Amino acid sequence: MDDIYESLGNKRYVAALFFDLFKAFDTIDRKILLDKLYHYGIRGNIFEWFKSYLSLRSQFVELNGVKSSIRNINFGVPQGSVLGPLLFLIYINDIGNIPNLPSQPKFFADDTNLFVNAENISDLNISAQHSIDKLSEWMTLNKLTINQEKTVYMIFSPFINKVPITSINLYVKNCLINKVDSIKFLGLTIDDDLTFRSHISDLTSQLKKFIGIFYKLSFKLPISTLKILYFSLIHSKILYAIEIYANTYATYLHDLFTLNNRLLRIIQHRHFKYPTIKLYAYFNTLPIPKLYQKQLLLLAHKLFYNYSSIPPIFHVTLNAYIHDHFTRRNHDFHRTQSCSYMLSRMFANTYSILWNSLPHLLKLQPSYVLFKTKIQEYLAINI
Repeated sequence: MDDIYESLGNKRYVAALFFDLFKAFDTIDRKILLDKLYHYGIRGNIFEWFKSYLSLRSQFVELNGVKSSIRNINFGVPQGSVLGPLLFLIYINDIGNIPNLPSQPKFFADDTNLFVNAENISDLNISAQHSIDKLSEWMTLNKLTINQEKTVYMIFSPFINKVPITSINLYVKNCLINKVDSIKFLGLTIDDDLTFRSHISDLTSQLKKFIGIFYKLSFKLPISTLKILYFSLIHSKILYAIEIYANTYATYLHDLFTLNNRLLRIIQHRHFKYPTIKLYAYFNTLPIPKLYQKQLLLLAHKLFYNYSSIPPIFHVTLNAYIHDHFTRRNHDFHRTQSCSYMLSRMFANTYSILWNSLPHLLKLQPSYVLFKTKIQEYLAINI
């Protein structure tokens, strides 16, 4: 998301390419995999162990008590195992070394994605198509197949009043791929205007079905059990990717916020006029806007006190590294001022603003556990 925000903030168009691989784990060439393992330094007995692990495998199908004949499996990695995803990642690890690729691919298991940016639509079309061709060539050489029907792309425009983009056509091996307005990516629905209204709407719809369920359960189960069910079924869904989807206008979060309040009132048998602050205090949690702030501040604390253990993509600079003067703002994150709304939505900006606004003593708490407790109390004061 930061890549997209930064490009849009610099008035550049972005093409997000979402590749789908056809039976990715089943089509891995084991000889190529073993060659790559050897290249990465896996030698001797360990190499022979992997070679044995991957060889002499077979399978059959059983349906209604009838078994098929046993067939040997000469391709792929064992699925359902701990090593399966790891071996697949090793197999595709060198995809980032493709020469002249405009941007580095993003991976999660067999999800492969590219984000290309350009100053205008024409250059974007050329750059995106070049990226597809390069990636497609690598896939063919490594005996992987792009599923053309499920491979899609999105266009993000740097301008608020978007002109319909119809002049871009992208192909995978001469097959035109589809342009979409939104897509579900790792459980998060991303829309091309970056408001996350689709994700919030879907999440609200999912949680509405619990209204009747919790209403009936509230008369049969103790509050301690209901609390466990709330955090398992409701809170966990709200919390997932909240750092991303809650980074939008408050009006888009309104329906989800009120629905969460309603569920808490049902569970706790509270009147609709019962103060919201007490609803959340009773379960020791926070409403969605404050929960969003809490998650960002917890990340900021990790960045401040455990800098070396955080991936470089999240690294930011402290004021203390900018100048030698000892000031009250030495413990603040250094921010570059920008008048661009998109640049202001970048992760480094959102958590830096929150961290810098905290009381000085709160920022000096090195213990993550204690900070988590204190930040909960601090955010709960004004809901």
